[in-house]
Amino acid sequence: MEEKNFTSVFNILASAGDTILKVYRSDNYKTSLKTDRTPVTRADKASSKIINEQLSKVFPEIPILDEETVIPDYSVRKNWKEFFLVDPLDGTKEFIKQNGEFCINLALIESDSPQVGWIYHPLSKRGWYCKRGKGIFEFDQKGIVRKIEKPGIYSEKLRIITSRSFFKPREKELIDKIKEEYEIEIIHRGSSIKQIAIILGEADMYLKAGPCSEWDTAPGQLLVEEFGGSVVRLDNLEQMKYNKPVMKNPYFVMQNEYLTETGFLDFLKKHL
Repeated sequence: MEEKNFTSVFNILASAGDTILKVYRSDNYKTSLKTDRTPVTRADKASSKIINEQLSKVFPEIPILDEETVIPDYSVRKNWKEFFLVDPLDGTKEFIKQNGEFCINLALIESDSPQVGWIYHPLSKRGWYCKRGKGIFEFDQKGIVRKIEKPGIYSEKLRIITSRSFFKPREKELIDKIKEEYEIEIIHRGSSIKQIAIILGEADMYLKAGPCSEWDTAPGQLLVEEFGGSVVRLDNLEQMKYNKPVMKNPYFVMQNEYLTETGFLDFLKKHL
């Protein structure tokens, strides 16, 4: 991907974000349930339409895989060298609750890992962008871009960030085990804002032991790894991969550089 195209992507996300906000500030969400019993609103669909149409114009050669569109069979996807992975409205439950904790997730997947990623927060009109190995940048709708620095100060407590709407029994079980060894603080937030909190130094780890899909984590994983952290499956402690036959994520832990370097995974190995 050429550098000149990054501005185009920022503009696409800003346009989709503005459309989401129009619905957010209206009294007509047109909420329904998908087959997996998760909610979808007209904001999800409108954002999806904008992102797909505009990405296709800028990158006509790159396939797009979007949560709100038909997912191609793995027999087709497995031959893709690269593709865009989109969640046009990450945090639909938070959107419906009107707490502001929703985002747009976009990642360019190459082989089985994210190589470029964007998370955009429509309400604050700012986002975060990373190309693997090139650092993390914050951008806003005015076109201002600044490189952010890796946080160097960590809390004495282990700050575990978890989903606001999806806190699961297995997560509580694991957290209870962690409490036996660490003094912890629990932070609840919605959508990919959890992953942003890690790269900004506001949380140390994100533990997920419930339903989750590839489009929920791809750009966030890239951002966390860019700052020296890691994202590993809880079943085998291997790095999370993408474009799987079934695009559901296994249970996982996303941790910052400090936990990665001080061997927190060794603790998990003993208690899983």
